Amino acid sequence: MAAPALVTAASPRLKNILFGTDFAEDSLPVLPYACAIARAFGAKVYLCHVQADVPLSAGLAAPRLYEAAGKDLAEQLAALRGLPALKGLESKLLLASGSVKDEMPKIIRDHQIDLLVAGTHGRTGLSKMVLGSVVEEICRVVTCPILTVGQAAEVQADPSFRNILFATNLSEMSKKALPYIALLARQYGSRVTVLHAMPENEAATADAKGVTESTRKTMWNLFGADLGEFQPEYSVAFGNTAETVLRVAREKQADMIALGIRNAFRPGILRERTAYRIMAGATCPVLTVP
Repeated sequence: MAAPALVTAASPRLKNILFGTDFAEDSLPVLPYACAIARAFGAKVYLCHVQADVPLSAGLAAPRLYEAAGKDLAEQLAALRGLPALKGLESKLLLASGSVKDEMPKIIRDHQIDLLVAGTHGRTGLSKMVLGSVVEEICRVVTCPILTVGQAAEVQADPSFRNILFATNLSEMSKKALPYIALLARQYGSRVTVLHAMPENEAATADAKGVTESTRKTMWNLFGADLGEFQPEYSVAFGNTAETVLRVAREKQADMIALGIRNAFRPGILRERTAYRIMAGATCPVLTVP
C-alpha cells in the first residue's frame, strides 16, 4: 500500500506554558504536568491567577478589601515558586484583574503562550460531569491548546506521556491535534492509538467487519503521513462517543487523550458536548487543540 501524500503542517512549539490556578487545593497537583512539559521542551512556566473585578454594588469599603485581597493573592502566587516541581525551571508570575474571558486572551497573546494547563473541579461519572465555571470560561475564549487534568485523573508527581490516545471523528478539524501529538510522541517515545467511535447500532449490521476495516483504511489515509513514524494502532469501537473514548483510554492505560475540536465550547449546553464530557470524565490529562 502506497504511503499517504505528505502534507506538512506548521510545526508547533512548546516554549511558553501557562499554568492557571484559583489556588484551590485540588488545582496544585496539576502543576507537575505543566512543569514536566516545560522541562522536556526547555519552556518557561507562567503562573497565573485572574482576580475578579469588584462589583459596583459592593460598597465603599470594597476597593480597600480588593487591594488587600490582591496582595494576599500575589503572595500565594509567589509561594508557588518554592514548590519542588518548579525547581530548575524559569518561571514568571502573572496576576491579572478583571474577567477571565477578557484577561485570558490578552495574557495568551502578550506572552505568546503555546499551551495552557489547568485543573478542573469536576465531579466524575457521566451523569454529573462538571468542569468548573473558570475552566469552562477559559475553554470558550482561548485559542491555544489546553491540557486539562480532571478530578478523575490519577495525578502523578513526575508525569510522562508514553501512551497517547488520539480520538477523532475523521474530520479535517480533528487533524489540528496531529502536530502536537507528533511533537509529544517524539519527545516521550510514545505509543499512539488512533480511535474512531461509531454508533452502537453499526456493530449489529451484517457488514460490521467490512465497515470497521474500511474505517481503519480511511484513518490510515488521513493520519498516516503525520503519525506513521510512530506505527500507530488504528482502532474502531462502537458506542456513545464520550463513553467509548473514556473506556478505551482506561483499557489502553492512556497517559493523555488528544482531541482536535471546533466550536466545542460555544455558548449553549456545554455539558452535552462530547469534548466537554471527555475532559470532565477522563482518568488522564486531555489535550484539546482548537
